[in-house]
Amino acid sequence: MEQARTRRTAHVPQPPSKLQQARRRLEQRALPLARTAGEGNIQWTVFGPTNWRCTMSVEMLAGEAGEGLRLADQVDTSRLPSRERQFTFGLEVARCYHQRRDDVAVLVHLLGLEDLAPKDLSRSPVARAMVRDLQLRVRPTFRRKVDALANRLERA
Repeated sequence: MEQARTRRTAHVPQPPSKLQQARRRLEQRALPLARTAGEGNIQWTVFGPTNWRCTMSVEMLAGEAGEGLRLADQVDTSRLPSRERQFTFGLEVARCYHQRRDDVAVLVHLLGLEDLAPKDLSRSPVARAMVRDLQLRVRPTFRRKVDALANRLERA
């Protein structure tokens, strides 16, 4: 009986999750290529070290919005050679906040995207869905701003 209590079970290592595999693949394959290529937008590919850092969408899609936001904090999008890529990155940041139900942060990022690329925002089904969600759940303090944004998107 005493022997059974002191016996330790062997730790069996778990295989890496799909998220861990995706992270490793990006770090081992995409990052070295991005560093070699440098910042650029040849034939609208927008590839380089800054764009590689924008891979927070992997975290977002895996439901790891907090980790995605942590990664996003390390990115200076002003270095991206494409306004479209800046917009996409900003939309992904807004989606991370949306997953966390941080409505004020979602609104702030959507308003920033409206300044950056108003037509892209009005044509984005993801952005429109986030605005509809905000209309349903935002605090009264921010309702007028959300409704005004929704109206601008409808008119665009």
